[in-house]
Amino acid sequence: MFNSLPNYLKEKVRSEYHLRLFVVVLSFIILLQISFLIFLFPSWLISLYKENEVISQVKKSDKLSLDSEIEVINSTVESINTKLTTINSTLEYPKVIRLVDGLLSKKTKDIYIKELAYTSLGETKARITLVGTGATRESLVFFVKKLEESKFFEKVDLPISNFTRDRDINFSINLTVSL
Repeated sequence: MFNSLPNYLKEKVRSEYHLRLFVVVLSFIILLQISFLIFLFPSWLISLYKENEVISQVKKSDKLSLDSEIEVINSTVESINTKLTTINSTLEYPKVIRLVDGLLSKKTKDIYIKELAYTSLGETKARITLVGTGATRESLVFFVKKLEESKFFEKVDLPISNFTRDRDINFSINLTVSL
């Protein structure tokens, strides 16, 4: 019967056949995609809940680690504040600054001060210990004489053992001060 149809109708039947085939294939692909989505939805939902749970656990652990770090920092700050309060209660800064300025004004270029230690011996007396290096014996003696002549220091004590070398002399000078 197909052979008995004229050519233009045969073409029409073929095009309709192709169109129907295309619609069936397309329907099948769409149905397949919808079924994939339906089967994928529970897995996606479970992974979404797991992701939210992991995010909340990470936030909790970050908060706990931050809390422990904050505690360490707070204890360090409190310790430093306690030490600073102690220093503030025992030192009178204008007097100490005046003494340090007096020391530095007597220093020459041949004297290198490595350490300066201030010790309070009560309310009216203090001891300053200078540790350093003198380039020559003469420069060290000159520095000590300048300190003895100054009005800032009651007593300047330079042990004789500091004079054992001629050059690059390591010294330790104890100064007694009346405040």
